[in-house]
Amino acid sequence: MLSRNFIDYSIKLLLKDKTEYFFSFIIFTFIVFILSAVLFISDSIKYDLLSTLGNHDQIIVTNTKSGKYFPLNENHINIILQLNGVENVQGKVDGYYNFSQSSRLIHLVADDSLSDDEIIVSKDIKQLFEKFHYDKEFNFLTLDGTLTKKIKSVIDSNIFSSNTIFANSDVTREILQMNDEQYSYLSVYVPNDNEVEFLARKIMDIFPNTKAISKSQLQSDYRQIFYYKGGIFMILYIVAMLAFFILLKNQVSSVLTEQKKQIAILRSIGFSIKDIISLKFIQNSVIALGSYFIGVLASYIFVFIFDAPIVKNIFLGEQMENIIFTPTVDFRMLFLIFLFTVIPFLAFIIIPSWKVAIEDISEIMK
Repeated sequence: MLSRNFIDYSIKLLLKDKTEYFFSFIIFTFIVFILSAVLFISDSIKYDLLSTLGNHDQIIVTNTKSGKYFPLNENHINIILQLNGVENVQGKVDGYYNFSQSSRLIHLVADDSLSDDEIIVSKDIKQLFEKFHYDKEFNFLTLDGTLTKKIKSVIDSNIFSSNTIFANSDVTREILQMNDEQYSYLSVYVPNDNEVEFLARKIMDIFPNTKAISKSQLQSDYRQIFYYKGGIFMILYIVAMLAFFILLKNQVSSVLTEQKKQIAILRSIGFSIKDIISLKFIQNSVIALGSYFIGVLASYIFVFIFDAPIVKNIFLGEQMENIIFTPTVDFRMLFLIFLFTVIPFLAFIIIPSWKVAIEDISEIMK
């Protein structure tokens, strides 16, 4: 059991030699900062995607004709409702409006809480409209003429809403040239989760042109997107860690050359090899834990308060400048980062110190 005096002495020795540890501290903090920032962004996006899916029903049905999406109708709803195991089917209306002035397709989503003359837009869309002087109203150009709608409010952008306009379902149908009995997709509610996959295949058997995707399939597809980008960052992580440990090894070599005499003096005044190892362990644990917690805290502030400028473009592209990340923390991944940074760091320091401590004192003092 280490005494309080021994721990105090180790800390004072660390503070005395703080300039020798400064480089390791800065590099270690930067590595943890980058890894944690990538982790926070990835987890936040996945959380938004999967939590939104959680609000959907178990099966999403879309229709295609000649390879293009085609509206569904009341006949589809009535036939699917007759299947054993299906409790409810809701027709949903959404689509894409071509904002030709900026050559951009904007996601248009029906929201019946809005009146016929108002819309809600995301922060990104609001900024886009302002570039074309649509400050309070927006003119939708349709085959039947122009529809002018007042911008009721602006919502914060997340992964789903950043490119979205919400409008009444009648207005949405009018813009998308759909009649009252047509739907963009169907949301099917199945109370028994064990029947979801079977009923999805059953729907596709009845309507060969349709595609019925279960919620678990959608979740899997979303995860695949981030596994791909996660792989890229894992390669960057390995490269960064290799560079870090090469730099660390060079620094440790130079520092240990200077500290050999210090270790020899400690041995000569009665410190055992175990004491030397304990002293180095305490000093470098302070460095490692301090770097780890400062790096994680800095990355949390960077991502969830400053919205991760530059780094988020790697994940989402430049069109989502105003996206806000939902704060979410995966403690299991933070623990893995801890294991793969702190433990190797301590090993790089402790093992060379041990080798010096077991050498002949008289040879070191020469």
